[in-house]
Amino acid sequence: MRVRAGLLTVGTARRDLTLRQINAAGKRWVQIRGLGKNGRAESFDGSVQPIHAPLEAMASRRWFVRSALILPLCSRVVAAAHPITAAAMRDAQLAEMGVYYRYSAYGRAAQREGYRGIAYLFVAFASSELIHANNFGRIQARLNAEVSPTPKPEVKVGSTRENLIAAAGIEMRSVDQYYPAMLERITPEGHEDAMNAVRWAWATEERHRDKIRQIQRWSPTFFEQVAKVIDQKTGQYFVCQICGCALNAVPAGACPVCKNLPTHYRHVEPPA
Repeated sequence: MRVRAGLLTVGTARRDLTLRQINAAGKRWVQIRGLGKNGRAESFDGSVQPIHAPLEAMASRRWFVRSALILPLCSRVVAAAHPITAAAMRDAQLAEMGVYYRYSAYGRAAQREGYRGIAYLFVAFASSELIHANNFGRIQARLNAEVSPTPKPEVKVGSTRENLIAAAGIEMRSVDQYYPAMLERITPEGHEDAMNAVRWAWATEERHRDKIRQIQRWSPTFFEQVAKVIDQKTGQYFVCQICGCALNAVPAGACPVCKNLPTHYRHVEPPA
């Protein structure tokens, strides 16, 4: 356990979370080996360094570790060890919540216009996007990154034809550009949970790639025919609560994306 300028790092046999990555080289670190006289701590070389806390009142080193002075600092260290990942998870959460609100609004518009199949499609995809957003939020919590409230964006809603074309464009950009770039961005820091969250979100949307491409191709010219086909083939939607995979039936075995039990799938209620 090391302290410098009021910051703490934690070293273990498995991983040494250190602030040296973000501080200038050559700075002198102080290791707490035990309490010296007058509330001072011994450093690496045996000299004594002052610690800005009333150590005289501390009964033991364990009390010191558990004190309110040190514990809040741990979160800064964990976040500092994965700064790129923490920032990427925040960006991803904001993006997914934005798409969730957009698809929810598109679903209500489609329902008003009488396109029940498209409305249900938007509701199911919104459910999936919300799970992705929650996953990215949980990674931020594990990194002890500061999580601020997600603002509700202003959504521009057009006709259902316009909305469906816009949504197809969003999905294709996510599959072809957004998720691959994000995975490349966070991979160097090696946070496995974060990488899995991105892989799951990417895979769930990639499963619908062919359908989305057809919607994107035919909707501009033959929207009514596309809408009729969606109405006829929609069936029911079920969404995995772990990864957000949306299917028309609960899989017989493990989830095709996250490999968890099919009991994690929940039925998405069609809009009334």
